[in-house]
Amino acid sequence: MKFFNFFKFSTKPTRDIAIDLGTANTVVYVKDEGILINEPTYVAINVKTDEVEHIGEKAKEIMGRTAKHTQIIRPLKNGVISDYEVTEKMLAEFLKRIRKDKFQSSRVIICVPSGVTQVERRAVVEVVKEAGAKEVYLIEEPIAAAIGAGIDLFEPKGHLIVDIGGGTTEIAFIVSGGAASSRSVKIAGDHLNEDIMEYVKEKHNLLIGERTAEELKVNTISLKDKNTDFEIRGRELGKGLPKSIKIVASEIDGAIDKNIDLIIDEIKLTMEGIEPEIAADIFETGIYISGGGAGIRILKEKIEEELKLQVTVCDEAIHAVVRGIAKVLDDFDSYKNIIISPTNEY
Repeated sequence: MKFFNFFKFSTKPTRDIAIDLGTANTVVYVKDEGILINEPTYVAINVKTDEVEHIGEKAKEIMGRTAKHTQIIRPLKNGVISDYEVTEKMLAEFLKRIRKDKFQSSRVIICVPSGVTQVERRAVVEVVKEAGAKEVYLIEEPIAAAIGAGIDLFEPKGHLIVDIGGGTTEIAFIVSGGAASSRSVKIAGDHLNEDIMEYVKEKHNLLIGERTAEELKVNTISLKDKNTDFEIRGRELGKGLPKSIKIVASEIDGAIDKNIDLIIDEIKLTMEGIEPEIAADIFETGIYISGGGAGIRILKEKIEEELKLQVTVCDEAIHAVVRGIAKVLDDFDSYKNIIISPTNEY
């Protein structure tokens, strides 16, 4: 489906926009105005009419509580677009919300995981253009996260950034204007939610939804008191009746422990290929963690224990990527060598 291009007919100046299009959340920043959109990457579709009913937070709120004719779609999977048309509809609506008469067109920089293919990159460019943007540029997610974390990209010193999103964990060694080595791992926040759902099912004989699992994760991952308990509700297996149970924070640590170990293993694997000089730098600078999963207490504890490296959790870690893209927008020429231009790429 094509959408009315509201940029096309104005004669006003270009507007610069940064988009962090994530599996779990989409954040839109407009230069000189700040973050104007910060919504879950969820869309509610009427399957009878193919029309959008809700987007973002409203769509997520009704997940698991929809009428038969309504389907909740998450149009990104593991950091890449899995439903092109729904992604286009969502972005078109988000851009429409920030529309102002003062701009003719938009220059958009949007992040992509470091491991995406050229075809997947092209899909991102095309979907953003279909949603109404005139110029679209790409930047790799870990590089944007590093900039947003305050790392000087052009300093001749190595830094390690680990960005934990909803669909992927991005691991990259940043040095002298780019990534010396990077890895995109399909283990992230969504997979931890699945771990929690499976644990509650097996241990407590209770079925809970994705939303409940995420709320439980968010409420427990940063707690210092592992004995804090929470009440959760779901459907009892076998009987099919509503049921409420108490669960303690330490149980959630145990539920997600295996995938946390896998993330640490991937960090180790990425380290194996770096130059000795970069390794020496990392011993000094440590590891920077960003993204929605940055606050996971046991991740920080385990990295420091196993790798013997200092871990720095970025300020406002969940917005590190969009903050980095915003800095690139503010100084486009200085960062032009790390921006992926569709003109050159395709």
